[in-house]
Amino acid sequence: MSTHVDPRSGVPPHESETLPWVPASGRRAEISTYEASIPPLIADVVVEVGREALESARAAAVEVGVLEATYADQVATLEPFLLRTEAIASSRIEEELTTVDQLARAQYGIRAPRSARTVKGAIDGLTLLIDRATDGIALGDVLAAHRPLMADDPEEKWDAGRLRSVQNWIGGSNRSPRGALHVPPTPARVPDLMADLIRFLRRTDLDPVVHAAVAHAQFESIHPFTDGNGRVGRTLVNALWRYRGMTRRMAVPVASAIVAERDTYFRLVNDYRTGEVEPFVAFLADATTRAAREAAVSAARLAALPAQWRETVRARSDSAAVALLDVLPRHPVVDASDVARLTGVSTARAYAAIERLEDAGVLRRITESRRDMAWAAGDVLDEADVMVDRLRFG
Repeated sequence: MSTHVDPRSGVPPHESETLPWVPASGRRAEISTYEASIPPLIADVVVEVGREALESARAAAVEVGVLEATYADQVATLEPFLLRTEAIASSRIEEELTTVDQLARAQYGIRAPRSARTVKGAIDGLTLLIDRATDGIALGDVLAAHRPLMADDPEEKWDAGRLRSVQNWIGGSNRSPRGALHVPPTPARVPDLMADLIRFLRRTDLDPVVHAAVAHAQFESIHPFTDGNGRVGRTLVNALWRYRGMTRRMAVPVASAIVAERDTYFRLVNDYRTGEVEPFVAFLADATTRAAREAAVSAARLAALPAQWRETVRARSDSAAVALLDVLPRHPVVDASDVARLTGVSTARAYAAIERLEDAGVLRRITESRRDMAWAAGDVLDEADVMVDRLRFG
């Protein structure tokens, strides 16, 4: 593998190498050799895209800026919603499915299915990486984001937060790389490739959307973890935008737009390996624009909910039920003690307020046990699915 890339050449195609295949099981191998990819080093490469793609990238950044400027005073409500929406959509791209109620239970610390706990881990990793990215992204930050994502997986938890030490591949046989769609580089190459990618992530001379597109595609090509690569790779997009100042207080739920065009997304990431950068830049720019616009729609809907609820509930203006309506967009999952604390009433009045709002359809119970009961504002949680549907069918 060459250690030098001509800075005038753009991002070159991946190379490959033939390696002997030795099955870990010790059984007779179905193949004797396999071809592993060798991604190029990109830390210093000049990324060249056409005028139209660059204009789309800049327009996407403007849409994100409008979203933040318009709803800056709503960050306490919108940021958790956007993080939740992004993690749910990113997990759906990998066919890791959960419901918003199951995720709410996992986030609240209530017993929930493994898939919901995994999505919670994705939210935790996304939040961690974005928070750390302001001054630049280090390898330790990427490893730390991977850790909560895989921590609850019975097979993968041992490798959580670690670069892989085994060969992996995408598609084909479970036993060997035979027929695989993509065989990432051998594990011996991963540390150097990741060090190069970290250097690339710290650049400031590229358009932020172009920067994120190349960084994400390169990360997916390296595939540095045994599992969770797609979700961590998409997390890098928002982390990089925080570092570059494209966002300051909000995440962009770009995966919500990607999930609606999942097959195109995978195809364009694969095409990057042949040196095709511009199509993926254009795709990411379009997904970002649409996600930012729909996030603004959701922000307006969330802001309007308390007034709509008051019309439905028709309780006294000084009641605990009405006081609770104003805080539910920021605290959509509550138990009786939460309601008492948030509204300043007794536990008995808190239960009465919950019952009133449950009867009105504002709250729904998300637990089965009567010992640890919790409720959720369904309109707030369901907006994540509504937003994805708007992107899919709009």
